[in-house]
This record gives sequence, structure tokens and C-alpha cells, in this order.
Amino acid sequence: MSMASGGGVRSRLRRALLGLGVPRRLLGRPARRWAAALFALVLAGAAGVVASSGFGSATAGQAPQLVGRPVPAADARIVAAAALSCPVLTPARLAGQLMAASGFDATARTSAGSGLAGLSDASWEQWKPGVAARRGDHAADVTALAHLTCDLVGQVRQAGVEGDAWLLALGAYHSGVAAVREAGGIPAPAREYVDTVAGYAAWYARQPLAGVDTPTTATAPVGVAPGRGTPARPVPDDYLAAVRAAGAHCPVLSPARVAAQLMAASGFNPNLLGADGGQGIAQFTPERWARYAPYAQVASPWDPGAAVPALGRTMCSLVEELDGVGKDPYLAALAAFRAGPEAVRQAGGVPESPTVRDYLNLVSTYAGYYGGDKRLADPAPPKPARTPAATRTPHAPRPTTKPGTGSTTPPSPTRTVTPAKPPQRPQWQTRVVNGTSVLRPGGSWRTNRLTFSLTSDGNLVLNDQGRRVWSAQTGGKGADQLVFQDDGNLVLYTRSMATIWSTRTNGHDGAILVLQNDGNVTISQNGRTLWQTGTAKAG
Repeated sequence: MSMASGGGVRSRLRRALLGLGVPRRLLGRPARRWAAALFALVLAGAAGVVASSGFGSATAGQAPQLVGRPVPAADARIVAAAALSCPVLTPARLAGQLMAASGFDATARTSAGSGLAGLSDASWEQWKPGVAARRGDHAADVTALAHLTCDLVGQVRQAGVEGDAWLLALGAYHSGVAAVREAGGIPAPAREYVDTVAGYAAWYARQPLAGVDTPTTATAPVGVAPGRGTPARPVPDDYLAAVRAAGAHCPVLSPARVAAQLMAASGFNPNLLGADGGQGIAQFTPERWARYAPYAQVASPWDPGAAVPALGRTMCSLVEELDGVGKDPYLAALAAFRAGPEAVRQAGGVPESPTVRDYLNLVSTYAGYYGGDKRLADPAPPKPARTPAATRTPHAPRPTTKPGTGSTTPPSPTRTVTPAKPPQRPQWQTRVVNGTSVLRPGGSWRTNRLTFSLTSDGNLVLNDQGRRVWSAQTGGKGADQLVFQDDGNLVLYTRSMATIWSTRTNGHDGAILVLQNDGNVTISQNGRTLWQTGTAKAG
């Protein structure tokens, strides 16, 4: 037994003995005092209590009987939502991890990490749910811990280690995946931590979460990827604008195809961790996200506002990359998104893999359904009304006789006059930008009227039909990225994430940025304008 494991046993034994009323003076270090304590324990007939206090290997059902703190009401819904990140997690298990990490104290600090979730700085940077996520935000902290745990579940499964996937993931969280693989289970140094978390989870499984109807233990798997026979569901309203925009990235794509791919991947579940390591609504694997997603270093595949646009760009990139491989470039790109472009090249097209074939068939089936969704089609501009030609018939002129000739001049023929058509008003477009969305210098959000762009020198400007109508006056100040955050704030950051300029509209989760067809750019929430450029005018 390792020193760490032995120390854990002694500390748990000490707690058990104190609980039985054994005097503290008997629990000093000398061996004779421990012997006396053990003798007192035998006299108390407490062998069963010892067994329940976490001795032995950390397997399900052997957790110590611990008592946690009630989940704060403000955090209960956060825990319930984050626990949907993968089927292995439950609210009780996630609450147990938080209790062991911080006791639900957001100011807690340990040698391993800090904050509500007890994450290290490196883990936070890797697993924070969005580029604009703030350390100390309870929802962001809990979600990051959930995503990290689900990823570790996938890694230990991939390593082929047998046992309870959640307990193994806890062991990996404490000691690393390599240590779990080498031990063929939970490493000895991690056993006390695993026992503690499991003990708290068992307690939380018996407690209701304040204000949450969701049961504290899963009654059925959650976050399961769709399969053959899973009916398509309508595209959620929150994702409509992003799906339409992603489907317009290249000619081979369409909004219906993007919607079908999202449905086949996750059923529009932004918290799904797939069996192959796919993450979020589009099921990007970490490798494909890093390789193809724009701004992969600052955005997260768990964020639908980043993942849906990235899916459109990734599919178009794969179509170009695999041009000439196989008969259908779209099917080749779809197979590559699922199995990797290398597998498609080796097969000379769609690989003969049942998993890939089932996926392609599922996407094809869903595409037929979404092809009939009128919400995914841009509204057709109304046809201009035809103006019938107006015919003016003047009085028939009388023949005239040229003086001195006696000859007559035939009357002029009747003239048809077609009035000029009134000029048509352009059908200006509206575009919705959801959080979190990112622009780098040189990038822009566009409609057929407006261009809202971050120039190469870092100035945020709005052009209406090519003419500048608004500017944030931020040129030359070191801007590195413009972020429309999921809290409703539009912020211009330097490379070190210092704020240069913002709309100061934070605190409005779910707000949208809209390039309106009247020339105005606004940030609004539930129909209430929070900020605007003030550039509306008839075009």
C-alpha cells in the first residue's frame, strides 16, 4: 500500500473512531495508542461501521457514508443542466465532485486548483465553455468540470480499462489517465479522493435539488446520440439563424443539410459527449476541431454559437480537400467528418464501415425532412407587380396637303406610350449573430446592405452599401479579436484579453446582435434594444 493510501486509511479510521466516542487522547501516533483504539472499536462492535467507511478498493457500493452540504438553490439548476453533458454523469455525482472540490465555496483554494469546481488554471483554460467565460462564474465553472469529467470518461474507455467509468474518470482526474491505464483501475494514490467523491454522491442521490424537478439519479440514459428510427425534430428557434448561415458557406451545402447533420450527430444536444469523443451539438472530435474550426484556440465545440458556423466552414473545407475522391464530394466530406479525411482517401471514397454508412443514411433521411422546413429557406423576394402598358390613342389626324404640290401626306400612325416603371426598392437582408461569435482583424459580418467589420488595424466599422456610417474609433489600439459574448456584451480584446472597447451590455444571456435591413445594428434581448449604432434609414 502506498504512503498516500495508508494515510487515507488512517484518517478515515480516525474519523470512524471519533464517531464511536473513542477519546482523542487515544488517537496519537504511538502504536500502543492505536492498539487501544482498535480494542475499543472491537468492544463497541463497530466492524460494520469500519466497512462502510471506505476501506478496500474504490468500487461502486463501497463509498464511505459522508454527509455533504445542501446544494445552494442558486446552483441547483446549474448542476442539473451540466450533468446532462454525458450519460455517465448525474446531478448527484456532479454535486459530489463539487462538494469534494470546494464544499460549494466559490472562493476555495487548494494546491490542486481553485473556485467552485476546484479546477487548475490549465484545466480551466482547456475546458471553459467559451472564450468569454469568466473564472468565478458558477455556471461556467460547473460546466467546465462536467465537460472535463465526460472527456476523461471517454479516455478511460478508449484505454480499455474495465470498471465503473465514472469512478475511473475520477481516478484519472486525480492521478492522470496514464496512471489509471497502468494500474488497470483506480490508482492507489487516488483511492481516498474517489472514495470521498463517491460517498458524497451517494448522499446527494438521496437529497432533492432545490427548485429542480429533475430527479437526482438518472432513470434513463441522457445525451444519447440519435440512431436508426430516431425521428427528426424541428430545428430549435435558437439555432435557426446559425443553421441558415452555415448552409450558405458553399454551393454544395444547404441549411437542410446542415440541420440534418446536427440532428444525426446530437439531436441538437449541445452537451453530448459522443462514443468516439465527439463534443457538443456538431460532434467535433478534438482533432477535427483543432484542424478545421476557425478560431479553434479561442472558441469551444461545446458552444453552439461557435460550433454550428464551424460545421459549415469545415464541411466546405473538406469538400475542397477531397475534390476528386469518390463520386460525390458532399458524401466524401460527410464521411470524412465522421471518420477522418485519411480514411476517405484510403478507401477512395466513402469507407465500407457500417458506422459511417449508417451515419450517411441517417443524414440523408433527415435532409429530406428538413428540406420541407420553410423556416430554413430564405424568404423569396416578392415579384414586382406588372404595370400594363398604357395606350394613348390621339384623335386621328387629318391628311394634310403640301402647299403648292397638291399631294397629300398620310397621317402619322398611332403611338403607344409605355410609362417608365417606378424603381424597385432593394430587398435588404437581416442577419442575426448569436453569442459566442468571434471576428479577427479583416473579418466581418455581412448582409447585402451592411458590412460590420474589424479592419486590419483594429477599427470596428459599419459600412452601409459601401459607405462608412459608424466607427468605434479603435484603430491602432492593438485589437486582436471582437467577441459577441453569450452574456450579450460585444467586446474588443487585445491579444492578452484586455478590453479595448465594449457595448457594456453584459448580464443579458441569450441576447442577439442583429444587422437590420434598415441599416441599423442592434443588440437586443426579447425584443428590447440594449445597444445600437443609430444608423437606421431607408435604403
